[in-house]
Amino acid sequence: MLINKNKTKGNRYCIAIFPEKEMSEEEYDDQSNKILDAVEDNVVVVTEIEPQKEMIEELQNKFPEAKIEVPSYAVYKFDSEKLDEETKKMEKRHKWKKFFNNIHPDEYLVIEHKVMYDIEQSVFYTKDINKVISYIHENNKTG
Repeated sequence: MLINKNKTKGNRYCIAIFPEKEMSEEEYDDQSNKILDAVEDNVVVVTEIEPQKEMIEELQNKFPEAKIEVPSYAVYKFDSEKLDEETKKMEKRHKWKKFFNNIHPDEYLVIEHKVMYDIEQSVFYTKDINKVISYIHENNKTG
């Protein structure tokens, strides 16, 4: 998972890469770098995700005109306020761990993944990496 902490104006996105099989580090770097080089300021994170049956069904319901298959890509709108809200809820549930600075980093990763790849935030699905880049460019024009 590559996280881009740059602050930017306009929409920010999380990109899911759904590979056919587990990607090599080189394949992942090639694809994530292609996306980030083109639209870095608008992408928060690029993650390789092996889509489970439930996720495929959710995507199919969200994008009924598409045939959900691998390899493919999905674009999710990033909501930093929702991430902060869910992180605070988790910290409140574990207030003693938080007090002793003892919340495991995995707890934060679970919340991040849940918020960043919430099906309600999905805005685009395609099998073409170039269409991911075009979609982000088209939805971040200023003026």
